[in-house]
Amino acid sequence: MKLIINTSNLYVGGGLQVAISFINELRLLDVDYDFHIFLSKAANKQIDQKSFPSNFNFYLIEKSPSSLAHRKEIIKQLDKLEESIQPNVVFSIFGPTFWTPKTVHVMGFALPWLINPDSSAFGQLSFLKRVKKRIENLYKAYFIKKNADFYVTETEDTKFRLSKFHKINEDKIFVVGNTYSSYFNEPINQNTSLPERQISEFRLVTISHNYPHKNLKIIKEIILYLKEQPIQYKFILTIDQESYESLFSDVQDYVITLKPINTDLCPSVYDQCDALFLPTLLECFTASYPEAMKMKKPILTSDLSFAKDICKDSALYFDPLDAKNIADKIIELSTNKQLQNDLIVKGAERLSEMETAESRAKKYLKICENIALT
Repeated sequence: MKLIINTSNLYVGGGLQVAISFINELRLLDVDYDFHIFLSKAANKQIDQKSFPSNFNFYLIEKSPSSLAHRKEIIKQLDKLEESIQPNVVFSIFGPTFWTPKTVHVMGFALPWLINPDSSAFGQLSFLKRVKKRIENLYKAYFIKKNADFYVTETEDTKFRLSKFHKINEDKIFVVGNTYSSYFNEPINQNTSLPERQISEFRLVTISHNYPHKNLKIIKEIILYLKEQPIQYKFILTIDQESYESLFSDVQDYVITLKPINTDLCPSVYDQCDALFLPTLLECFTASYPEAMKMKKPILTSDLSFAKDICKDSALYFDPLDAKNIADKIIELSTNKQLQNDLIVKGAERLSEMETAESRAKKYLKICENIALT
């Protein structure tokens, strides 16, 4: 079976991490496939092509098809490759791809803005940005429906919402849960070192870009309630320097950014911190939850349905728009060792119910195989 795996549109964030994890996992599977993998520049930087066997063929797609300036030439390139390869199925890790293959196309979906029209995340945007986001959602929704024949979501809730808000038949939507990368099963890469710990320091880690729905700006308000505490709280982020200076220039004693990091360095960052902190307002799924569970770190996160659907009773929840409530929960967790241990134990139990990188890869392939046979 010939399978095109398309990552040409993935450059940052969790989608890219899933793609890297999936492609690397394929090396370990004993399957009779010819893999033809379209790599974005960002994906190409994290894939060691020489470590793959001869049934893997890689193609660098220099520019993203999402770019209006280059879309015509990139789609022409993708069409030409597809015609040459003659695949049984095209599988795009996440969409929209802005490319509609001639072959049957399976596409992952993980765009929470498109399926949560009443989310409080919209209220965090200025009027103009809110209008822009609504228009952007219409644009992406058009391509989500145009590009694909079948879809893969990461939770049943996302499947339900995708079907409800975009009128897609549920029979065309498959569910395969997300998980942590296989890097979390390897010895910790110690190339990322945080500053030396201060006495009574408690570190809260958030591995994310500075997307509006991640709600990172509330950290500055939270710090106002934590300043006088005997514990020294440090927020460890992975946002770019410009965002860091814009949001936290006057609270740098409390907030550290490592800048964006590759997936293989994430276990080391978790290892040097005390808890996952995720005040997000909107998700389909975030790998941060199973990553924290794997690294035996308690989870502090938003009291919203998507978080509860994933974490269940293995997290301490807060109102993501109430800085005082968040600060109270941080203090509660940091001063209660028994609570930390209980959440870690429950996290391990919840993790055992989730996919592994291997089972996720096998389920992706099984979906493609079944579709090819119909």
